[in-house]
Amino acid sequence: MSLSRRDLIKTAAASTAIATSTKLTATETAPPKFAVEDQTPFRRQTRRLKITNHGRYVTSFIFSVDYPTHFRLKPEFYPVLTPKGFPVTDSHQYCFIHHQSIMCGHGRVRAEDGRVFDFYRKLNFREEDRSDKWHTKERNLYHLGPSGIQEITDAKWQAGENVTIDLQLDWRTREQNTAKGEVILKEHRRYEISQTDQLTIIDHFSSLVPAKGTAVLEADRHSFCGVRVNDLIDPDDGGTIRDSEGRINPSGNYWDATGERKAPRWLDCAGKVGDATVGIALMGHPGNVRNQYYLQDWGLMEVSPVLGEDAEFSSESPFQCAARYVAHDGELAAASLNGLHADFGERKQL
Repeated sequence: MSLSRRDLIKTAAASTAIATSTKLTATETAPPKFAVEDQTPFRRQTRRLKITNHGRYVTSFIFSVDYPTHFRLKPEFYPVLTPKGFPVTDSHQYCFIHHQSIMCGHGRVRAEDGRVFDFYRKLNFREEDRSDKWHTKERNLYHLGPSGIQEITDAKWQAGENVTIDLQLDWRTREQNTAKGEVILKEHRRYEISQTDQLTIIDHFSSLVPAKGTAVLEADRHSFCGVRVNDLIDPDDGGTIRDSEGRINPSGNYWDATGERKAPRWLDCAGKVGDATVGIALMGHPGNVRNQYYLQDWGLMEVSPVLGEDAEFSSESPFQCAARYVAHDGELAAASLNGLHADFGERKQL
């Protein structure tokens, strides 16, 4: 039987409606670009948020935990992978086990009553009679502990075209024979993770207040936003660190306004993993009160407002700091890094 023109139009319209409905359903049920899996193995002894992009591993955010077999006093992102899947960070390396991939902390936190606490390293409980042949009496590491823990008290996240993780943390002391110490600082921390064809970008925003009264972050080189790069790409093993001022393999402190030690806008460490050139860049937010940099050729890069100067803060005037980490496949031109820095400067802090 032949169909009239009207029947053909009705049939075509119905087919279009079915196709549109099918397309909408597929769109509605399609998995988001990013996914976050909350993993709590070993009867919740440890915890991490495993982040993937269309099924490809991007990074994991590992929670801090004060337990012997999973001991970690600072949370960290580890591993951190480029879009092609190459790892560009390292953690708990042969030297300085407190350098934990992408990390945050501070070595000298002074409470209102004058006590000073370490929230960066992994110092043991004090051994007053033990000498330290590598440091002066005042810096005897056996006398400075114990380091405190950054305990995550709440975690929320959203995943779609990017990932946002919002954390509430208590920076608290560790005491012998008890699971809970004294809360010294409270922090709101946010991470935003995104990817392009060449880049994995992790933006970090922190707002820190004392639990009581006022507190001071005393000047210390163990501070605030840092990354330990993959051992394969650090300058000691054939990689190259360069900065926005054109320096190649700088080392030490860079926080002056001018001159040889002028603070850069960004640092970038790149090298070979197998046959692939990969790297990771670090840049402070232009809105930070200061951006002071510290780096070493065995693979540490830090940016902080308090490497060389103290910062006092209170609940009415929080300490704020933000940094951007950019893991990349291939070389990144200085112009691209300048653009990433300028783009980050447009982002609002907490």
